[in-house]
Amino acid sequence: MAPSTSKRLKSLKLSRHFLIGNTAVQLPHPSFPNPPEGHSKGWKVYVRPLPNGPDISTWLKKVQFKLHHTYADASRTIEAPGPFEISETGYGEFGVEIRLYFPPESGEKAQYREHYLVLGTYGSEEQQERQKRENFIVAERVETIEFNEPTADFFKNLTSEEQYAWLKTKKGRGKGKKPEMVFQGDVPPSAQLPEKAVGGPVGDAIMGMAAGKGGVWSAQYERQLVSQLEASEKQLARMIDEEKSAVEARKARMAELGKKIDAKA
Repeated sequence: MAPSTSKRLKSLKLSRHFLIGNTAVQLPHPSFPNPPEGHSKGWKVYVRPLPNGPDISTWLKKVQFKLHHTYADASRTIEAPGPFEISETGYGEFGVEIRLYFPPESGEKAQYREHYLVLGTYGSEEQQERQKRENFIVAERVETIEFNEPTADFFKNLTSEEQYAWLKTKKGRGKGKKPEMVFQGDVPPSAQLPEKAVGGPVGDAIMGMAAGKGGVWSAQYERQLVSQLEASEKQLARMIDEEKSAVEARKARMAELGKKIDAKA
């Protein structure tokens, strides 16, 4: 075995995209038998790889989920290889604190994220009707983590071909021959977001209702969201400027009115 090294690779940065989110269903539901009295929702909160991305357990050692304090064992930790997710039932929404831990050879400190548990329908009327009809809600987002000047050992993990092994399936090669492991699907394996989405209603709300049904997340979709946010930011700035002007106009009118009152006094 080659000796371990914690030497950092200068001027090098690697990024990894992954998903944080939750699914939810209305109870009763076969996936959540015998829920406590008063619990109307079954849900699962998770940290997952992109549909065509590398195995996140190559860089993620464990995930700690901190739930609302009313849950027994509110702080729960899932070790690699995962899956990094927990299932529960309840009735209310709340923020889930998420702490990401990395392998010792990475030399990286834990990082924090937060996900707000979404249990109710959202989006357009059409989207909400589909969520009710299918009794299935997905609320997720793409997160990015950057490793600046990774250690040599950690760099090997992040660039190993083995991190894509989970995307392979067995393909028969005839009687008596060893099956071949091949990639399946229309999206090539990559650590980056695909340029375009493959399947799934890309027009759905930002929080990824179509996850697991074709892979909505893409660089194109990311640019669309950024463009929408920038347009909203400009609109908000205009509204603020208009309100400032209106405030100044009201101040001027009040001052003028004050002068007239003083003149009459």
